Amino acid sequence: MTMLTVASFEDAVAPVVEINKIALSYTEKLVELNMAVMRKQADVALTSWRAALSVKDAVEAKDYLTTQGEVARDVVEGIVADAKVVTQMNQEVAEDVRKVVTESIEKASKQAV
Repeated sequence: MTMLTVASFEDAVAPVVEINKIALSYTEKLVELNMAVMRKQADVALTSWRAALSVKDAVEAKDYLTTQGEVARDVVEGIVADAKVVTQMNQEVAEDVRKVVTESIEKASKQAV
């Protein structure tokens, strides 16, 4: 029967701790991104609402509707940009986790020999 030493216990849980650090960092970044997106969308909605309330005639209505097409385009471009950021974050997390797992397996293999 082998006794688990403090050092071997720390070695055993080190990959789990590292993966949790990666997950925490990712979650923090994702929350920050979501908050920024929510602020941006709220600003767009409130600005559009104010603009709609200021329309007083047909010419202003036409201008407002034209502007809303541009706003919609900007919103879609923002969504695409934000999706690219999330995709990049996901790829970085996957790579970081892969490195931790690979290093852990290599270390365990060396210790088993």
